[in-house]
Amino acid sequence: MIEETAIVQAVDERSIKVLTTQRSGCHKCSESSLCSTSILSRFFADKEIELTLFTDLSLKVGDKVLLGIEEKVLMRLTFLIYFIPLCALFVFAILGEFIAQKLNIDTELLTILFAMTGFSCCYFFVKWFIKNYVGVRKIQPTVLKKL
Repeated sequence: MIEETAIVQAVDERSIKVLTTQRSGCHKCSESSLCSTSILSRFFADKEIELTLFTDLSLKVGDKVLLGIEEKVLMRLTFLIYFIPLCALFVFAILGEFIAQKLNIDTELLTILFAMTGFSCCYFFVKWFIKNYVGVRKIQPTVLKKL
């Protein structure tokens, strides 16, 4: 389980709005004072994320809560969002190159167009697939406990 703390911003009957900060993992490394990646990450501000979650816990505004999401869910989404479109990009580029060779076209424009078309179509397919088959409830973090 991947865990993160958040602060309750609003409370409804069965749902709460929480605010958490997305930050770079570089600040935890022992070499962060010497690493150029860590230095670069300081220039980009941390990003605040507001989520609406359902919980049975009795909470009030200002409470700190511990959120959690399963590693398995996160790994599957990472595979779906990053690896599948990348594969589509390569497969369609190869297909575009094959068609360009069959048509005796010397330019790489057809290969590039096919690659970008495959990548774009796969992006919209993955977005549709997540919305219709994965479901928001499965990928949404859960409130584990009040801190």
